[in-house]
Order: sequence, then C-alpha cells, then structure tokens
Amino acid sequence: LMNAPILVASAAVVAAAAWCNPAQAASSQQWFLQTAALSHHFEPTRAPGREWNETHAGLGLERRDINPDSAWQVRWTGGVLRDSRSFWGGYGGAAYMRQWRPSGQVEASLGVGAFAFYRAVDWSGRRQWMPALLPTASIGAANGSFGVNIVYVPRFGKSDGSATPPTLCGQFVFGFR
Repeated sequence: LMNAPILVASAAVVAAAAWCNPAQAASSQQWFLQTAALSHHFEPTRAPGREWNETHAGLGLERRDINPDSAWQVRWTGGVLRDSRSFWGGYGGAAYMRQWRPSGQVEASLGVGAFAFYRAVDWSGRRQWMPALLPTASIGAANGSFGVNIVYVPRFGKSDGSATPPTLCGQFVFGFR
C-alpha cells in the first residue's frame, strides 16, 4: 500500500480536488463533527485469540466545500480513530465527491479520496503512516444535519497472515454551523 504510485495518485486527487472545485470563491462551507464508526472485515484474523475491532471510537472534523451551481464538492477530513486492531491512530485527507438528491429529504454522494492513515500494522501496536486512494460514498439528510461516510478499504499488508482483509467502514457525521 505504501509505494510511489499510491503517493503520486493521492497527491493528484488532492490537487485536483483543490484546483477543480468549480467557482471556489463562490463556494460555501459546511462543517461536520465525525464520531464513532462501524466496520465489517470480510475475513477473520489469522492471529490466535484476536478479533478485529469493528466498533471504532473516534472524533474528527470534516469540511465540505459546496458550490450550489455544481453537483461536485470537495471534502477535507481529519481526526483520530481506534483502528481495526484497537489501537489509536490518526487520519487525514481529501475527497472529490459527486452529489445526488434523489428526494428532498436525502442526499447521496460517490467519489474518490486520497487519505493518509497513522495506524497499527501489526498486533504489537507498531504504527506507520499509510497513504491510500479509496472509493468513498455518503448518505445523509439533505439539510446536512447528519449522515454516514462510507469507505471501502481493500486488503493491504503482508501475505504472512498479518494483512488487514477487505473492510467496509461507515463513520457517523453531524453537521453544525
């Protein structure tokens, strides 16, 4: 996961998100408090007596740069979260998201995010920074009061059994002004 092509692609997404946001000067900003997350690991651990943490305590902030004349928005995020091995770690990044409002009550978004995670890479708690380019989605109230950010994380790590399996993670967000 940590190699030059991922770093270059991640930098490209962040740069594109910052540069391509239409009419940035006319954009409004919406802020969200990120709280706990739930996840599902698609395989059990291979470590005897260990289970994946699937209820992640955490706290973070998200800023959405919104242009009312465009369906595209940039989202900036950062915070701390208890990771899949139950160690505290950090995250930060940017996502470029396409938004839909299928009804007046609900909004949904799909996009790609460039993130950096500081997380445990083994059960001893050894941590390292890990860049990632990941598919992202969200669903929430159209008024921006609450929602869920969803990210899919493919398998990463060594093939010696210490790898983290494919994981789906949803983090709860609450809008404030």
